[in-house]
Amino acid sequence: MRTTITTNAVMPSTGRRVFRVVELEKLGISQSTSYRRARPGGPWMRLAPGVLLIVPGPPTVKDRINAALLRAGPGAVITGLQAARLLGLETPPEDADIHVLIPHSRKIQSYPGTNFERTTRLPEPVFVDGIPVAPPVRAVMDGARTWQTWAVTEDLLAEAMQRKNRCRLEDLIVEMELGSRRGTAVPRAILRAFRSTTTPFPGFPSRDAPPAGHHDREAA
Repeated sequence: MRTTITTNAVMPSTGRRVFRVVELEKLGISQSTSYRRARPGGPWMRLAPGVLLIVPGPPTVKDRINAALLRAGPGAVITGLQAARLLGLETPPEDADIHVLIPHSRKIQSYPGTNFERTTRLPEPVFVDGIPVAPPVRAVMDGARTWQTWAVTEDLLAEAMQRKNRCRLEDLIVEMELGSRRGTAVPRAILRAFRSTTTPFPGFPSRDAPPAGHHDREAA
C-alpha cells in the first residue's frame, strides 16, 4: 500500500512551491490526491497541464514562471517582457504574459498567460534567482515584437538602451533582423526614429509614430 505524505512534509524538504504531478507521485502523493486537491476551491491550484501550486493563495509571477519552465522541459528559456523585468527593467507590466523559448523540435501548446515559442536560435541563458533568462538584447526584442502599444514599446526600447547600458541600438537592430518578422513593424519604426536622434529618451516625440488606432502587423 502506498504511503502518502503531506504538503508540509514536501515543502521543507525541497523549498519549492510548484511541482509536476509526476514529481509529487515520486514523493508519495498519488496523482488522484494531487488532482483532487487542485480542484476549484481546493488548497492547491493547477498552473499548467500537469503542474500544480501546492500552497494556498494566488500564485506569484515566479510561481507562474516556474510552472511554465516545468511544462516546457529541459533547455527552456524565459524571454520577452517578464525576462526584461527579471533583468531589472521597469517598463514591462508586472502582469505581462510569460514568454518561453523552447527547442524547435519540441511542440508545447500555449495556455492563457503563457506562450511557448519554438526557435532554432535558442540563446545561452543568464540565470536570475535560478531562472534561465534570455540575454538582455534577445529578451527586450522578443518583448518589443509582441504587439504592445506604441508607447509601451518605445519606453521599453529606450529604457533598455539607457538603463546600465543593457542594450545598444545597433545590437537591437541586428537581433530584430535575425528573429521572426512577426510584430516588428512598430519596433522597427521606433528604432529607426531612435537612430535619427542623438538623445532617445522615453517619451520623446517619434517622427515615425503612426496615427492613433494604427495596428500594423508584419507577417512571419
